[in-house]
Amino acid sequence: MKKSGLTAVLAALALFAAGCGSNTVKEIDAQALADSLATEITYDDQLQAMGVELASVYFDLEDDVTTSLYMGSGSTAEEVAVFDTPDEETARKQMEHVQAYLDDQAESFRDYIPEETKRVENAVLEQRGKYVILCVSGDPDKAEEIIEKAFK
Repeated sequence: MKKSGLTAVLAALALFAAGCGSNTVKEIDAQALADSLATEITYDDQLQAMGVELASVYFDLEDDVTTSLYMGSGSTAEEVAVFDTPDEETARKQMEHVQAYLDDQAESFRDYIPEETKRVENAVLEQRGKYVILCVSGDPDKAEEIIEKAFK
C-alpha cells in the first residue's frame, strides 16, 4: 500500500513539473515578427526600418536589448517595435519604458495631430517571455493575430 501511494505522489509531481514547463514562451525571430507586423497590416503612413541606433533615441533601452523598429514619417503615430531582451525581468523593465514612451506619444499627438491619439491609445503592447512587442496601427486585431501566430 505504501509503495502505490508513493508512486501516485511521484506521478503527480512528474505531471506537475511537466505542466510547469509548458508555460515557457518559445524563442522567436524578433526581426521576422517585426517584419510581419510592418508588412501584413495596412498603414496610412509608409513605415521604414530603422537602425538599432535610432531605437535608443526614441526608447530607453535596458542593457543587452536588441530592437527591430519600423517608424513612419511622423505624420501618423504608426510604428512597430519588437524588443528582444536577455530575460523576462529585463523584458518587464523594458515594457515599462515602452509604456512611458507610449504615454508621451499620446500626449504629443493630442496637441499635434489629435486624431492619431486613438491609434496610440489602441496600441498593442505585450510582453511575451523575454520579448516586448509594440504595434501602433489602425488594426490592433490584425496585430494580435500576427503576434499570436508567431508564438504558436
